[in-house]
Amino acid sequence: MTTTDQEGRRRLGRLIAQRRTKNGWHKKQAADAAGLTHTTYMRVERGESVHDVTYTKIERAFGLAPGACMAVIEGATELQQAGEEFEGVRIAPVAGADAARQAVQHAIIATLPDVPAGKMAELSEGVVAELKRRGILASDD
Repeated sequence: MTTTDQEGRRRLGRLIAQRRTKNGWHKKQAADAAGLTHTTYMRVERGESVHDVTYTKIERAFGLAPGACMAVIEGATELQQAGEEFEGVRIAPVAGADAARQAVQHAIIATLPDVPAGKMAELSEGVVAELKRRGILASDD
């Protein structure tokens, strides 16, 4: 899926460029940190259309709250940092693969306590693989 709101994408591009500069990164460093090609990263800074998963990768690399990029595209005026409090709600930092595996296993135990350990591990790995495929978890976790 791609987002088509040109004004919002341009606003996001300016905010991402400011955040990159604040981090002391060159454009190539930011692209590498997000696991993106330089070309794709530059499309974001220029406010051009990209796949939504690109924003997820940028959020993770920049330590932003999940959905922060889309919130800017939809009208927010600043990028929400992961772990910050916003309107009384604490935004959770993005979890790693181990935390995702544990969350899946706890959910399985709570809802389906008779699932064998091997099946539980298979389900956990399947969820982690899908989250990596979508760019929600880094592929090297």
